[in-house]
Amino acid sequence: MAYPTQRQTDVPANMNSVRGLACLLIIALHVVGDAETNGLHLPMTSDWHYVMRSVEFLRIPLFTALSGYLYAGKRLTREDFGQFWVKKARRLVVPLLFVTVVELALRRRAYGDETTLLAAVFFSFAHLWYIQALILLFAITSILDAYIRPSVNALVLIALATIMVAQAGVPLPTFFSLYGVSYLGPYFLFGIILRERQVLLRDRQMGDVAIGIVVIVLLAQQLGLWGLTVGVDLLQLPAALAGMSFVLVLLQRFPRIGVLAAIGEYSYTIYLWHIIASAGVRTALTKAGITSLPVIFTLCFLAGLVAPIVLYHIARRIPLLSTAVTGERWLRAAIVRPVLQRS
Repeated sequence: MAYPTQRQTDVPANMNSVRGLACLLIIALHVVGDAETNGLHLPMTSDWHYVMRSVEFLRIPLFTALSGYLYAGKRLTREDFGQFWVKKARRLVVPLLFVTVVELALRRRAYGDETTLLAAVFFSFAHLWYIQALILLFAITSILDAYIRPSVNALVLIALATIMVAQAGVPLPTFFSLYGVSYLGPYFLFGIILRERQVLLRDRQMGDVAIGIVVIVLLAQQLGLWGLTVGVDLLQLPAALAGMSFVLVLLQRFPRIGVLAAIGEYSYTIYLWHIIASAGVRTALTKAGITSLPVIFTLCFLAGLVAPIVLYHIARRIPLLSTAVTGERWLRAAIVRPVLQRS
């Protein structure tokens, strides 16, 4: 009998609850939109955008740090490199390509989007820039781990250097969302650091300090949003500290909530498909003459949450479509394989 190793059992019990919370924050952002030209098409001075901007230091850092934490459960060795990337190709690359094709086709039909398929696949496209940048992060980190395996101290310095590059505004290529690596990289590395130094998650005093950092930085951000100071930019060091501290606080103290934990199980599929689902409902509501923003937001939010989960369960039962939609093997294959191994 194979027993779980320490590295497999040190995932906090509230991990999926935290992932579920991250999903809700992401869906809310994309329903409202991050500009006047998408989402609810509201002016940037609206209260809806104000609320979304008030938590912008927390959303993406949370998603990204959790990815780093889970990766660090089994940091890569040179012997595992090939197998690791076979799995990542199935999990990340195939769904990225499929969703890109589907979303581009829908955008062309609905909005006359003139983006070419090559541009959509190889450059930043809608919310899928995040998956592109995440693939690059896995590539960089896996190569470093396979050949160098940086220490925790080295990871801290790499994260700081990456933050400073982003803060300095060093121009980076848009090819495959490379610029996104400078934004996401520090949080991904922070997730690895948390897994390597579990004491951080048990140190309540460290958690108290983290709460203080979040409060101070968010207050400074609010002063900027109200026009009282120059504020804090998303790519500045204080914003990075707030995002990392928020992750630490949640993993330490956020309760395990059943509903959020259930949502967290579908976090990747939700991220891939929530925009298409919510946009479809928004279009239908607009054609029906519904103009109430709270109603539109609520229904689009629910669509962005529920539709990907339903799609997940449908796709998992269909060969090929399962991998394209969810990044996971066909459900029957996932069941049959262990049975064959036992026999």
